[in-house]
Amino acid sequence: MEREVLDRRAFAELRRLNAAFLGLIHHCEGSAMASRLDCRSGLSEMIAGLDPDQAEMLCTTRAALFSLKLDTRPGQQMGVAEQARVSGGSADELLVREFGLVASSFAWHLSQTSPMAAALVLGWSRERVLELGALSLADVVRATLACKPAVTLKMWAHPRFWPDLLCSVRDPGDKGWEVARAWSAQFISQRPRK
Repeated sequence: MEREVLDRRAFAELRRLNAAFLGLIHHCEGSAMASRLDCRSGLSEMIAGLDPDQAEMLCTTRAALFSLKLDTRPGQQMGVAEQARVSGGSADELLVREFGLVASSFAWHLSQTSPMAAALVLGWSRERVLELGALSLADVVRATLACKPAVTLKMWAHPRFWPDLLCSVRDPGDKGWEVARAWSAQFISQRPRK
């Protein structure tokens, strides 16, 4: 029997994070924050137009639907004074920041417990995963707070990634969704990474 790279508990958490991120996109639709999440016009409407079953199906991909923008290099995290300057913001910014903190904590935990799974789920290089894993959780929080926003829509600039993925969710017939899910995870994991 083939062993899964992502264990059941980590996969369940990834599904919850993907669902929360889709909810965040839906919540921010039409606001300035939607563009800061790299959710271009039309794409947020397509995502928001998914019915609950389709959205759940989309969340079962074995890759994060979001990208984390963290500077994981040692010594690049903010100090307390810098954190105080960025602590305010609109309700949308606070929701995005909260999601970023949860997602980066998940990524840090995964980098600690299963670096290979972290690389595949996040679409990061092995080196970047190891950099994240070498940080303390406090440094991860500081790195997350240093980025505004710390999360964006994964693969937003690719011309076919999201349209094809959403099409396969809307009309999954004959294992189309399974193929799209496998393709998306493979595509993300093979992209050039920082």
